Amino acid sequence: MMRLLSDTTTDRLQLASGARVATLGPVGTDAHAEASRLFDDIVLTDSFAEAVAYGERHQSYALVAAGFIERSASDITDSWVDLHFRAYGRMTLAAVWEQNTKAMCIATNPQHAETLDAVRRIAIHPATAVFARTYTPQAEVVYVNAKPIAVECASQGTVDACVGSLDVVTQASNLMVHDVFRPTMVWCLYEPPTHTVPEPTDPIAHPHMNTSAAHIEEISHGH
Repeated sequence: MMRLLSDTTTDRLQLASGARVATLGPVGTDAHAEASRLFDDIVLTDSFAEAVAYGERHQSYALVAAGFIERSASDITDSWVDLHFRAYGRMTLAAVWEQNTKAMCIATNPQHAETLDAVRRIAIHPATAVFARTYTPQAEVVYVNAKPIAVECASQGTVDACVGSLDVVTQASNLMVHDVFRPTMVWCLYEPPTHTVPEPTDPIAHPHMNTSAAHIEEISHGH
């Protein structure tokens, strides 16, 4: 069920529906599913950052998951908040809403691990790390940029397990599903700015600011 998080979201989405949108691929991601639900013309990119860059270059929309995070084995390399601030002056936030994800699951390759306790390595998108910690706390985590890639890693046997979308896991045919869940995600639709972003202005002084500043100066001089 879709829950709108702003009064203008419905109008904005209706206006945008006939346009082009860029979002995270490959086919099978939640981003692709959400974009397909709202748009007919979709461009899939390798990252949300590339989707926003595409939107800027081609004056089109970009759909980004507010919960997205990218990381290496040891460090966070990108996140929604960083991307949002980087887009300042280049893309603006047009609409925000909450929507259920596709059904997700935790699955193993039974040739490597028939039970969750036997999992030694699990491939996940960083945003789903809580599920890896819950179901396979003992496992080494391999981070990838999209859940379909995690499923591919498990299917090919480079890891023992994955957190992926149930439909993609089912298509892999050689994976065993252990549990299914369907959380929600908050989605952010960006558009090219329609006007120039104003220059930063000086902060407005509080009525008591001068008095406080004078008091601080007196204290600093020992008065």
